[in-house]
Amino acid sequence: MNCLNYLKEHQDIPYKIFKNALENNKLFHCYLLVGEIGTPLLEIATYLAASIIDNNSSPFVEEDSNIYKRIQNGSYNDFKLLDTAKGSVKIDEIRSLEDQFSRTATEINGKKVYIINLIENLNIDSVNALLKFLEEPQEDTYAFLLTNNEFKLLPTIRSRAQTVHFSLIDRATIINEAIELGCDEGDAQILSYFYNDAELVTDIAKEKTFIALIGSVIDTLQYVGNYHRLMENVLNDLVKKVKDKNSARQLFDILIVFFKEALKYKINSKTYLEKYDTILLELSKKDNLEDSILVLMNSRNEVNYNMNTNLLIVHTMQKIFG
Repeated sequence: MNCLNYLKEHQDIPYKIFKNALENNKLFHCYLLVGEIGTPLLEIATYLAASIIDNNSSPFVEEDSNIYKRIQNGSYNDFKLLDTAKGSVKIDEIRSLEDQFSRTATEINGKKVYIINLIENLNIDSVNALLKFLEEPQEDTYAFLLTNNEFKLLPTIRSRAQTVHFSLIDRATIINEAIELGCDEGDAQILSYFYNDAELVTDIAKEKTFIALIGSVIDTLQYVGNYHRLMENVLNDLVKKVKDKNSARQLFDILIVFFKEALKYKINSKTYLEKYDTILLELSKKDNLEDSILVLMNSRNEVNYNMNTNLLIVHTMQKIFG
């Protein structure tokens, strides 16, 4: 995605905040970026990190900047990303971060930036370790803490950061813009629940593994009214599309969206999965949709601790459809 265009066109206040800070070299040592699920906080934070580090930024970094590319691929020594969306971040990782960022910068630009994605998922020990680091900020060291729910954070975390709120773009706008960019309508509808940017939706729709997973989910849900056919599809197709824990989490995320939208469909509320109204109709006939959503959410959390994700998927599908 083009982060500068996104900021200019859809996030006027954050754009002005960071433009002013970068132009006047008045950066806060820690920023708390807040946005609902789907807001591309990690992409924006990565772009802002590159804008701070690259001395050629004017005031934002160029998309083809070598430093920006190195930050994106994880090869820039003075940049660190801790991503709780991909698993738990332990206290040892926070201590390692503190140790690394307490030293002199190793890159010629001299500035260090770290990002913690979905900081609300940190355990209390990791939070306390981080607080000590935030209390005594190092010179030329900057932090971006990202959250989908600032009210889950300790007040002491919020008090040590400048909070910047991001607003969601209307989902219908995202879908229509993505379709105009060449994205399949059905893919655009599903991906709009996870990515609040049309360019990002279109890019993800080109990733073969993710789209294969979505396709398999759709094929499986065609058999909502036929348990044996549905489980046959789960065993022979769906679990084979799950290659790792990340794709297992994606699977549960997609299923959660369908069940939540089926609840809306049941009460004739607006749903953006218009291309899949047949599936929503069948799902809406199920009893205890709310209980099924809780089961799916629990299974998603279990992915971090379960060694056999395929078995977890099978047991979950048996529980909610059996």
